[in-house]
Amino acid sequence: MLARPLAALVLLCAATARALAAPTSPPQPESYRESLRLTSFPDGKVLSDFTFTLDGPWHERGNEVALNTVAHHHTLLPRLLTSLIRQHRVASFHLTLSSGRWLPTWPIHLPAELPASGIELTAWLEVLEGESDGDERKRWQAFTSAVSGLFCAGVVADGVETSTTSPTWAVPFEGPGDAAEHRLYRLSMPRLAAACTESLTPFLSLLPCASHAGLSSFLNPHRLFDGEWTLIGIQFAKDDEHETARLALEVGSVQDPVRRDRLTGQMGRREFSLKSLYDRALSTSCPVANASTIELVVPTHSTNPFSIEPDRARVLKNVDGRDVAIWDVQQALETAQLDVSLTWPGENVFQHPLRSKLPVPPLTVRRITHAVGVERGRIGVEVVNNLEDEAEVVWGESWPWWLRGYLSTLEATLNGTTSTDLVADLDYTPSIARKRPTSLQALLSIPPRTTARLLLAYETASLWYTEYPSDANRGFSVPGASLTLLSPPPPPSHDTPSSSALQIGDDGFLALRPPRLRLTTPTTLVSLPTPDFSMPYNVIILTSTVIALYFGSVLNGMVRRWWVVDVAPAGEDKVKDE
Repeated sequence: MLARPLAALVLLCAATARALAAPTSPPQPESYRESLRLTSFPDGKVLSDFTFTLDGPWHERGNEVALNTVAHHHTLLPRLLTSLIRQHRVASFHLTLSSGRWLPTWPIHLPAELPASGIELTAWLEVLEGESDGDERKRWQAFTSAVSGLFCAGVVADGVETSTTSPTWAVPFEGPGDAAEHRLYRLSMPRLAAACTESLTPFLSLLPCASHAGLSSFLNPHRLFDGEWTLIGIQFAKDDEHETARLALEVGSVQDPVRRDRLTGQMGRREFSLKSLYDRALSTSCPVANASTIELVVPTHSTNPFSIEPDRARVLKNVDGRDVAIWDVQQALETAQLDVSLTWPGENVFQHPLRSKLPVPPLTVRRITHAVGVERGRIGVEVVNNLEDEAEVVWGESWPWWLRGYLSTLEATLNGTTSTDLVADLDYTPSIARKRPTSLQALLSIPPRTTARLLLAYETASLWYTEYPSDANRGFSVPGASLTLLSPPPPPSHDTPSSSALQIGDDGFLALRPPRLRLTTPTTLVSLPTPDFSMPYNVIILTSTVIALYFGSVLNGMVRRWWVVDVAPAGEDKVKDE
């Protein structure tokens, strides 16, 4: 009777001895910070940028609570996400769900990253010893399916394999560790429909206060998704050296107060407030937030006087060369509700400025397509360098397998003149039918105030009958091209004498040149040879009609019998007999 209790006592003592013998390190405190930045554009639009950051400890081995039993505990980091990271051995990942189009006239403050419209998932997977490439690919597909199900991303399982690339030139490895021990995977899928309101439900479940308190209470899907551009971003990265992890969640939306003011019967003013943007008021702060701030970028493009309210708990600081008014949410809510507003008292009707007075971005990118029928054409990009210095840009393309590009036909021109110095280096991976997309990476050196154009010929493949979408005549979506502007080279030194030139290391990553700006062109529609889908249905209907007539006639002849029927009344027969 005493065997089992004694065994349990021995195991408990052994576990306690191992815990006491193991080196103890002070636990890393978990923190939660949230911020909202409002930026007024010269054309009257307003950019809302929500950022929620969670930091906490990260232990790979976890806490051993019993024999062969390990538990991982987090107070703020969501377990739904951390369990996926541990199960699939992911070092970091970045998921963006965006819809709409970022206009070139909207100001961009470096560094910045503007993803394409659709779904984009980038992850660094750990290279496991003894794992084959096929097993690693299955692990990536399983992770993609899990993340898609968690965030309602709508990733098609069949499209993961045919839409995955590894653009190592434009995505440098982040964090400590050796880049050779990790492998990059990127999934890019254009999404035709706008972001659905259900995408915010799993997003809010990862936040400590959800939508009940703090800045997350402003996440009203009916207002955020009504904008001209919407972004939902989730970024996770762990630091094994310091045993910490960081989860950053971002929501961005560009709204038009002028249009909303006209819909209410007014004349069209560009003034806005938190109540007018999100249809909600802020009355309660998140109790677990270590920092909660609301920032309003002071407009410098306005010639008319403006007013910023309220004055309480407001501090004016210079952030990245811009004057920003900052409110401490917890301090401001001690007296009353907080409703930040920006108004122009002497302006009744907003007049859109001339295009020449709008800010000019560092780079202007647009997609170029020239189709010859539905089978062949030319595809490429046009890049305008608006800087006073030479721009070094990484051009990346990811085309579906059914669009085959011919690298030998690549034409590079500068201001309409053929140039051999525009493309400094090139990496091209051809597609495999129904297995792998086409991947293209190029390093470009664009002179100042110059327009560069790159075009190459393509040919589309014939699809199977089941591979056509429900509306094939609309066109087939091709992901947009990505352009990454590199930072200026560091000053030359004894260790890096040639740091002013573009360099690619042995691992394929850009050396000493972190990205400053990443732009993506909108999704392109390409026409493919489409059969007449009405003909099969016509044949089916005609064949079914003939078979029905033949079968009905044969059945009638086999089943029916002919009989002579006397239709005379029964009474007449009796009278004649008498």
